[in-house]
Parts: sequence; structure tokens; C-alpha cells
Amino acid sequence: MNQTPNPKEQTNKVVTPRKRAPLKLWGSNTETGYGALSALFSVIVSLLLVVVSFLTFLAIICAVCIQAGIYFFQLKQINKSTDAATKAANAAEASVKQVRRNARHDQRAWVAVVDIQGIPEVGTIFSVNLVAQNSGKTFARNLKMRAVVEAITEKGGEPDFSLEDSAAARKDSSVSLLAPNADYMMDIELRKQTAPHEITESDFDGIRRGDLSIFVHGKMTYDDIFGCAHWTTFCTRLKPDLKYASYGKHNDADQNGCP
Repeated sequence: MNQTPNPKEQTNKVVTPRKRAPLKLWGSNTETGYGALSALFSVIVSLLLVVVSFLTFLAIICAVCIQAGIYFFQLKQINKSTDAATKAANAAEASVKQVRRNARHDQRAWVAVVDIQGIPEVGTIFSVNLVAQNSGKTFARNLKMRAVVEAITEKGGEPDFSLEDSAAARKDSSVSLLAPNADYMMDIELRKQTAPHEITESDFDGIRRGDLSIFVHGKMTYDDIFGCAHWTTFCTRLKPDLKYASYGKHNDADQNGCP
């Protein structure tokens, strides 16, 4: 029996050996996987840091907004309180001023003519006695009076109040201090132009008939104890029955209020 091997069969039995990757290549793949994971982790961490930073920024913005809102509310309340306090202070000041004005108005001096005496007689210079009184509660200072006895022959004629500042007036009859409830008297004479005038029979008859009108008018100035200046004007008419009556004009007094 021939046992010589067949070269073809031997050739067919030869097994091609499996190629193996070098050890270095396997190691290279392992390193590449770890690097990718590390890079991915770094990206994730970076994203987380960005998110955390963004959230922190949002938290800071929210905190700032909340704090600003609180400050704005507090400022608004402070402004309201300030306005209320200012209004209250102004009201209190106005009230104090009003009380002071009322007190000074109540306590001030009030000077006015309270009586006129004098009847015309034929052959005599007609003179009139004026009585002024301080009806206030305090002194009147630097009281000055200027008055005129004026005769008007025109029917319905009115007195000339500008004569009070002319030579026809009794000038600056004054007293430095007039106490409360005290009287001050002043004598004035009837004048035609600048000279005293005697009453004639014709004058007297004209007065009785109402054809000749006799007016007594004037002005007083004075200061009160608070340093406030005041004035009073007066005008009376001698009627045909030889009695005096207040005239409708030139009877007034100031309402000056000291500051």
C-alpha cells in the first residue's frame, strides 16, 4: 500500500493563520476611548458650569430687582411720609399764624371818633369838639388826627376829603400814647379858605333850611403795640335840627394784620 502523501491534499490542509492586531494597536484603541469620555465629561462639566453661572446670574438679577423693588417701595413710603409731614407742618404753621393774627386782631388798639359837640351860633366862630376813644385792649401809639369843618352851599354837594391834607385842616393834633378806653379830644373851627369864619344870620338860616350843609370829616393814624400801622376815617353832617349824623361815605377803618 502506497502511503506517500499527496502533495495537493497536504496543501489543502494547510490552515491560513488568523491575523492578530498588534498589541500596540489594541492599546491605542483603549486610550482613544478614555480620551473621548474625558472630553465628553469636560463638555458636560463646562455646560453645567455655564448653567450654574447663568442660574447664579439670574438669581443675582432677581435679588437686585427684588431689592430695588423694596427700595422703591420704601422710597415711595418715605416720600409719602415726607409729604404728609410737610403738609402737617404747613398746616400747623398756618394755624399758628392764624391764631397769632386772631390774637393780635383781638388785642390791638381800635381808635375812632365817638362824639362830636358844637352848635353854630350867630356872630361866633363855629368850632367843633371831637372826642376819639381807644376801644381796644392795648395802647395806641403815635396817634395823629387831621380834621376839617366844611360848609357846602350847593344842594346835594359832597364834602371834599382832600381838604384833610390841605391848610384847611387842623394839622397833626397828636398824642404819643392813648390807653385802652381812654379819650382824646380835639377842637377844630369852621374855615372859609384858610381863615376862621364867623357864623352869620344868613349862614344860620341856611343851616336850618338845609341849604347850607356843614360836614365834619377827618382821618386818624396810629400804631398798635405789635408795630402795625392803622387808620380810621370819619365824616358826620350837621342836620337842620342841629344834631350830628354819620355820613354815608368816608367812615371806615383798616383791617391791617401784622405779619
